[in-house]
Amino acid sequence: MKATSTHVVTPTARERASAARPALLIIAFVILVFFGLAALPDGRMNAVPVGIRNPTGDGARALAQVLKKHGVSVREVTAKQAATVGEDTTLVVVFPSRMSHTIEQDVETRANVVYIGLEEEFGSSPAYLDGLSGDRGSASSTKVAPACASEIAGRAAEIIPSQYSVSGAGANWQMCFTADGETYAYAERIQDGRFRAVIPDSVRVRNRGILEAGNAALALNAIGRTPKVAWYIASRTDGVSPAETTPTQSPYLAPAFLTVAGSLALLALAFGRRLGPLTPERLPVEVPAAETLIGKARLLRTQRAYGHAASALRSACASRIASSLGVSTSADRNALTQAFTLRGLPPSRYEALLWGPPPVNEAALVQLANDLDAFEKEIRHD
Repeated sequence: MKATSTHVVTPTARERASAARPALLIIAFVILVFFGLAALPDGRMNAVPVGIRNPTGDGARALAQVLKKHGVSVREVTAKQAATVGEDTTLVVVFPSRMSHTIEQDVETRANVVYIGLEEEFGSSPAYLDGLSGDRGSASSTKVAPACASEIAGRAAEIIPSQYSVSGAGANWQMCFTADGETYAYAERIQDGRFRAVIPDSVRVRNRGILEAGNAALALNAIGRTPKVAWYIASRTDGVSPAETTPTQSPYLAPAFLTVAGSLALLALAFGRRLGPLTPERLPVEVPAAETLIGKARLLRTQRAYGHAASALRSACASRIASSLGVSTSADRNALTQAFTLRGLPPSRYEALLWGPPPVNEAALVQLANDLDAFEKEIRHD
């Protein structure tokens, strides 16, 4: 018996890289996750405008940090918590125009309240201002003195008026820092043991404006009167019942969606297969052609692919006949038809045989194979 030679094929570098692709992608994904986590801001920070945890120019973190260094405890509170702060706490309300009527009434019962940011109140006189109204005009670059009896304003010494101010003459209000005698950059009132202060321009307490002129001194003295500060950033959704919120308002929806999408993308990259043309590959062992032929025939028979098998038989037969007739093996149907005509063969002899409908069962396929063989022998011996 003749021994069959066997060749052992060593995988190439490209094949090794292809096999290691899932692991490499997972490692790359883990590295990207670590870099992403390192690039994320501190969990204690956020980007809320005038927020005490916002370190950007629009935040108020600098003011909160200075207050803490002076022994004043500063914390963020919700609308419900704001309505229950004690007398030893100064409640800071940022953007008070966004408060609902109920929250506004609750806030007014607190002993110490500082309103910051009347940007949305110009031209109106809300109840919490008690006779004053928000105003919006042109900014000035000239520093102005307090010109009032407020001790807090006196410590600030001077500030630069901005386009947001308050106007009017409410009862017992101290109106300070005016450039035109009509609009003021700060107002305060102490009545019946209750302290109220108004800083109409929120930029004065933001990180980008806190160091301008006397802004820092004004904010620190107005807010730091008590050992505790409750920082409340009003929102128009405060007080809305959970039933009135939509599922898309959940803060966890977007991260969950991105996590699922990223996982699916990783799986697609790791286990996906690129579509493209077939390429030859060296086999680890030699397979005799006869075994390949038999295996393919069995596969076609199992799948009842009579049409596919008939097409292969007709194509091979046409190529051999074309070679016998002196026609190119890649000749089309018209070239073969002309060659048959020159031989004097009628179309009925070869049309159905070479280009007829596919067989519908195994018996018809066997009959077609026999007819093709007989026709090929006839042509060759003609």
